[in-house]
Amino acid sequence: SGYDQPFNNTTSFVWELPFGQGRRFGAGMGAVANGVLGGWRLVGINTMTSGVPVNLSYTPASNAVVGSPVTYRPNLSGDPHTEDGGITNYLNPATVTLPTDRSQPFGNAPRNAARGPSFRQFDLGLHKAFGLGRDHTRIEARIEAFNLFNKTNFNSPNGNRSVPAFGTITSAQVARQIQLGVKLYF
Repeated sequence: SGYDQPFNNTTSFVWELPFGQGRRFGAGMGAVANGVLGGWRLVGINTMTSGVPVNLSYTPASNAVVGSPVTYRPNLSGDPHTEDGGITNYLNPATVTLPTDRSQPFGNAPRNAARGPSFRQFDLGLHKAFGLGRDHTRIEARIEAFNLFNKTNFNSPNGNRSVPAFGTITSAQVARQIQLGVKLYF
């Protein structure tokens, strides 16, 4: 299918840092020191997936068009990926060719014959809850970094053999984002 990813791993963790009152380190610290140093939580999410399938196609000359919903597939004579897998030549035009017989416009390339680049991202958050002294009322402050290591995750390449941009990757997922948040629990 168009969203097949044979490898899909998401690993997450939550670690209550061992500093502050009632914890391993600083169990006897005062209220002010505990308010600053104690009660921190580290949260991480690591995501790794295979690239999504790329459907190779082409746009035939107007006199060979059978109908609009048809996907015309080119001929495939080898691995559709290039060896270096760069963003300007991710797919190999030498192994993906247009059919030469106009009476038979459908090539031999199977559906989703190529696969886009893989995706890897690590998100990290640091959370701290501050008690407000009334029942369970508290404020939680957060700093979160999405794509912490700023890994460039490219989107799929252009799979249309008829266009000059065939095999090129022209976009990527978002870069590192950092956000601060405050939440009131009452």
